[in-house]
Amino acid sequence: MRQSGRLAAAGVATLILLAGAVAPAGGAGSADDFRVLPYLQSPSSEGIRITWFTETDEPGRLTVRGPGIRGSLTTEVGGELLPELAYTDAERAQQIPGLEPGSWLLGADNYKHTELIDGLRPGTRYTYTVEQDGSTFRGRFETAPTADDWRQIRLIALSDSETEPLGRVQKREWAPGAGADGRPSAAAGSAWDQVHGTTTLSGTRVLRYPLTEDEGLRRNLAVIEQRSPDAVLFTGDLVQGGGYQPGWDEFFRSTAGAGGDLLTSVPILPAFGNWESFGALNGGYGTPDDRSPVVRSRAKFHAYFDGPANGTPAHQDNYYRVDYGPVTVLTLDSNNGQPDDAAANYAADEKLTGREYTGPGTDTQENFTREQYEAAGGTDLSDFGPGSVQWTWAERQLAEARAAGQIVVVQFHHVPYSSGEHGLPMNHALTSGQGGTPMRVYHPLFERYGVAAVISGHSEMFERSFVDEDGDGTGVHYYDVGVAGDGLRGVRREGATLDTAPLRYNPFSRWTADQSETERWVAGDGVPRLEAGGKHYGHLEIDVERLRGGDEIARITLTPVHVFPVLDDDLTVTRTERRTYGDQIVIDIGSDGRPTG
Repeated sequence: MRQSGRLAAAGVATLILLAGAVAPAGGAGSADDFRVLPYLQSPSSEGIRITWFTETDEPGRLTVRGPGIRGSLTTEVGGELLPELAYTDAERAQQIPGLEPGSWLLGADNYKHTELIDGLRPGTRYTYTVEQDGSTFRGRFETAPTADDWRQIRLIALSDSETEPLGRVQKREWAPGAGADGRPSAAAGSAWDQVHGTTTLSGTRVLRYPLTEDEGLRRNLAVIEQRSPDAVLFTGDLVQGGGYQPGWDEFFRSTAGAGGDLLTSVPILPAFGNWESFGALNGGYGTPDDRSPVVRSRAKFHAYFDGPANGTPAHQDNYYRVDYGPVTVLTLDSNNGQPDDAAANYAADEKLTGREYTGPGTDTQENFTREQYEAAGGTDLSDFGPGSVQWTWAERQLAEARAAGQIVVVQFHHVPYSSGEHGLPMNHALTSGQGGTPMRVYHPLFERYGVAAVISGHSEMFERSFVDEDGDGTGVHYYDVGVAGDGLRGVRREGATLDTAPLRYNPFSRWTADQSETERWVAGDGVPRLEAGGKHYGHLEIDVERLRGGDEIARITLTPVHVFPVLDDDLTVTRTERRTYGDQIVIDIGSDGRPTG
């Protein structure tokens, strides 16, 4: 962890005040010649990958300086035209209320420049410069430490940013949680409705959140950047449709562009989400006779991200391993379960109701089958079930990491244990058709090999579950961190409306932001104003500290963080603050890398 991060770690509960827009701080000179600023991937103790995009075929010049490099390391990096990132006619013709037509569109061409820098020293800071046409960008990065020589590591996990240009003007429904009786009126024409708006959701009028999706994500990322993490885990649903190019433009605008530059100095570890297979206005999931929108959608993810090799070229980027010092992060692809399944496969009188459960099922999505995908030309689907190539790879990585005494964290998109929208199996009457329960098949492996935590998203919840299948007191903590900047859902309800009781389908749930963190409203000139609590945009901070002496070698602290909107008496957001929820978890790690309790 960089020095600024170590200093920040001493005050986890400290409030950080933010106001206004977030702008890149790392660049020098004009950035007009960059479509996407340089961003970091595939960190290791020996190097890192630097990638950027332009709109012309001019090569760029990458220069790296730092310890062990005599003078500087300079490389000319050519650009590769990626036609799969071109705008469609539907995208060029799109109208978005509240935005000037086409104002969110960039140039027609996408040229990818990428270089894997290796041969560097572990745990060392370097600076880099990218000269592209008439523009220069200066950034920095730090290589990962070795497993033997480290002090502190900080990872940040978040999910479901689901970026799109509409997010610049759209405020999402804010599902009520515990203590919501004190909320302002959600009636049409009420004070809240006049400032932020309200909407009808499942037959119940609810408040809209006071920040747009874009503001929520950017302020969330700004808080993350101030914490100086060593890497950021994005566990899927990065964009509102993987086949929707403006969604990718918005994602990088917020992370490596005009709206924020976190990824220019902090490497990203992304996972495939279900939205990365969705074409949005370019055909959605397609039809049973034509799943080409899904193929095109997944191709865009592959275009932007280059993960470490996993031994199966057809599955490149779907799942991979990154060792950051003593921490092994395994990223899995939870999108293709076999055999394929769908809610329509179960007759009405066969469907489960209430809290009934007969098993996890085999498939996390009913939207397309493997046969349909491959008939459309797709070749990259990776089954996650027992006996599959991915399963075998994952078990081998777990065994190798355990033999090396590594601390293991796993991430994938579909949360296995959830109280939310996607927490029910395919044979339940209330299933979304995209339930994450099939990923429970991995739990015996995770418990056997001593996985410390599993990070997911998908239900757009902020939830922690704890599963100890063998009853020895040492289990696995599962998180849904789907609060990056899109939906703000609450727990699944027994009935169709939000005023019915929580279904409580997940018996392993230990904490949710909407039900465990009571909203506390205070009156100001007759209009209630939120003082604390409730569900907000945020992320999970994962701090790993080395211990000296004793039986434990390390301590992991997992802190759920939210970006709290401070309102004045007119219900206007005056600033946002970094706050932590009360469910901080501390895990001690033994000499073999396993949690000790």
